[in-house]
Amino acid sequence: MRWAKSIGLCIFFGAISLVSAGGLGIPKKEDVPKYLKQLKTSPVAADRARAAEMLGKRGGINANDVEEAVEPLKKSLEKDIDASVRAAAALALGNIHSDAVGTVPLLIGRLKNDSAMSVKMASVVALGQYGPDAKDALPPLRELGKKFDAKKSKEGQTIQNSVMAISGKKKKG
Repeated sequence: MRWAKSIGLCIFFGAISLVSAGGLGIPKKEDVPKYLKQLKTSPVAADRARAAEMLGKRGGINANDVEEAVEPLKKSLEKDIDASVRAAAALALGNIHSDAVGTVPLLIGRLKNDSAMSVKMASVVALGQYGPDAKDALPPLRELGKKFDAKKSKEGQTIQNSVMAISGKKKKG
């Protein structure tokens, strides 16, 4: 039963990521350099966000294809001035799911300190995708969860699902 819940949560988080990334169009491996350049150099925030989304989609299929994008995505998560780019970078890192030791603390930092709720929620989803590797995120996730009604708000439900994915058990109360 626990295994089925884990699979269900993975499918749930994958679906959230696909929907937030704009559908099912998966970029090809040969498109990765184009998106990486766009992420690093485009002056237009929407283009940088789209590049992060595409890198995340490709990384969800094969993380090795976007290995060189992980560090630029981390940098975008930490330093981009636009919240949509930071949120897209968080979701992409969750999809790629590499380097938990280096990525989970950055996601926790955005969860705690970002001024944009969209970035916080993208970090919540990404942390849930890391599962038990993100156990250090449980206290700040639970703290953020207190601000939402888990039964009535989408944010509360998403936070609760991430807590379950990380801890492997249902939230009490």
